[in-house]
Amino acid sequence: DAKKIVIELVDGTASNITDGGKDKENDGALFSNDTITIKGNGTLNITSHNAHGISSDDDVIIESGTLNISSRKTGIMANDDITINGGSVNVNGGTNGLKSKGTMNISGGTVIAYGGTKEEKSAIYSESEFNFTGGKLYAVGNAVTAPTSMSSPCFVGAFSTSMRANSTINLKKDGSNLITLTPNNNYKCIMVMSSEIGAGSSLGINIDGKDYGTHKLNNDLNGIN
Repeated sequence: DAKKIVIELVDGTASNITDGGKDKENDGALFSNDTITIKGNGTLNITSHNAHGISSDDDVIIESGTLNISSRKTGIMANDDITINGGSVNVNGGTNGLKSKGTMNISGGTVIAYGGTKEEKSAIYSESEFNFTGGKLYAVGNAVTAPTSMSSPCFVGAFSTSMRANSTINLKKDGSNLITLTPNNNYKCIMVMSSEIGAGSSLGINIDGKDYGTHKLNNDLNGIN
């Protein structure tokens, strides 16, 4: 219990948090009843065997740093808002990747979020608004929440059947390599939003050597089945 919690990741260091998987009181390896802010240029590795990776009854705010999260349930869980202004956030979620019961706000940094295999769970989930104003977001899972507002095109590729875990997803922008993703669970959709992608850009998808086409994006929500 506190007015706010600030964790500063010291430059050049790596810190590790792992829970034992039997905590009946706290639902996150890193848990607070109040707002958690993470900043600094170090690395934080979180492994949760019990429930969520990071969990707050208020907000989770990430200003900078590198976060690598593997969790039995949701990677980052906020009862209010999740705000990511910078840094590198990598999530392997057992259920949801990122889940906000308030708003989701991404304005910078790079977020790679993998969701779990349960049909009702999402790689990105927001009960209220989802605002993307900058940075890069790559989400792979069974479902995603569509953005309320966005500063660049949003692409969601949906598959009729589950694609297998640990497949290699190669994304290309205008013929050049953009990113390679390897989700740890089966999935049915891929979401891409990036400040590097604008209206008129072409996004190509290749999974385990199979081409799923090249799609020209408009400046809005682009959904491909």
